Amino acid sequence: MNPYRQWQALKRNPVYLRETGASWGTPNSFYQQLARFSPFIVIGAISSGLCSSIINPALFAVNNNLFAETCLTCLPGFLITAVTLYVQIMVPVLTAPTISKERAAGTWDILRTTPLSMRSIFLAKVFGSLSRLRIWLGLFALTLLKGGIVAFAQPVFGNNLIWLAGVMGLVVMLHPWVEIIFAACVGVYVSTLARTAIVALVAAYSIIVLMKIFNSSYIWLAVVWFAELDGLAAMLLPMLMPIVIYSLLITAVWLGLYRQAKILRTE
Repeated sequence: MNPYRQWQALKRNPVYLRETGASWGTPNSFYQQLARFSPFIVIGAISSGLCSSIINPALFAVNNNLFAETCLTCLPGFLITAVTLYVQIMVPVLTAPTISKERAAGTWDILRTTPLSMRSIFLAKVFGSLSRLRIWLGLFALTLLKGGIVAFAQPVFGNNLIWLAGVMGLVVMLHPWVEIIFAACVGVYVSTLARTAIVALVAAYSIIVLMKIFNSSYIWLAVVWFAELDGLAAMLLPMLMPIVIYSLLITAVWLGLYRQAKILRTE
């Protein structure tokens, strides 16, 4: 089955329909409560985007001539930071209660008796929950715009480093997405471990906040300064390492989910 048919089949999955709340099922009460405070969350995300992470700090690591490129990427960078932070706040409340709430209510055992595979149940719960957020196309457009600006800033990097412009553009475009995917994976994983939705939410938010702090570009930029690195290493390390760390953690979480799926199948 090709990816398009898989996606269409997923959208017809009753678990997916239940998580979206579009046709039947009880809405996610935690999301409903947090959604009431959406204006305040948006204001906080915008303020955070203005005060920090408007532009990736790695761009200041080596070349002072990056000021012009900084000005070009300032607006999309600020918007991406604000939107990413908003999504990272909302994603755990969508994914963390998905399984733990079923187990607490005693409906997980009923769900396991259906013909649906554990894989399809997990995917339906994740994508069904995330579909409640209606900002994915906007975020994709913003990341594509900012990545394109960085990639086509060839005069800044010089003709001999055109490949570097492309790499940095791709990294800038992928960074928000790996953070969001990590938040979603962590939410689902802790949901398989916790017995109650509250515990799952607290654990998910704790992990995401810690990773946001200790795997930021600013931390890796400090490593560059302390190690007295220069040249390409000083420019690429603060941009690439957060994505590398997030990618490794996403892989580890998926392996953990695979293990938990086996446990939940026989529990």
